[in-house]
Amino acid sequence: MNADILFSIANGVAMAGWGILLLYYSLEHRFPLFRRPVEQAWIPLLLSVFYALVLTLSFTGLVPGSSGDFSSLAGVRSLFESDYALLAGWAHYLAFDLLVGIRIGLEAKRHGVSIFILIPVWFFAFMFGPAGYALWRFIRPMLIKGQQEGMV
Repeated sequence: MNADILFSIANGVAMAGWGILLLYYSLEHRFPLFRRPVEQAWIPLLLSVFYALVLTLSFTGLVPGSSGDFSSLAGVRSLFESDYALLAGWAHYLAFDLLVGIRIGLEAKRHGVSIFILIPVWFFAFMFGPAGYALWRFIRPMLIKGQQEGMV
């Protein structure tokens, strides 16, 4: 299958995951069927399997690969010259950014943090991954006073 089509599918799956997370957080009582998929991180798991599959196909030569390695910045750049390697890297981002968003959301929900505070944090987790996590860790002590257990 074409890498562009797979890219669109992966993006759609990730967007569905973020949408399910938002509905779960704000309207869990109306959408109880989303509880297990969110709490067990099914969508990041699906994206992780997709990542592993694309990576395996790329390494085995079943889809066009590239030369390169992880020993230098130039080597990593060379790895991502292949559309399929780039797709695998993108799926990696999608899976982990959503996983971070879920972990933040579960902790925030456990402590009753308003969704209006959480939405900007999720935006940063969605768009800039680690920056969203850093933002959560920065504001978390102000939102959850005196509670240290379960820190994400």
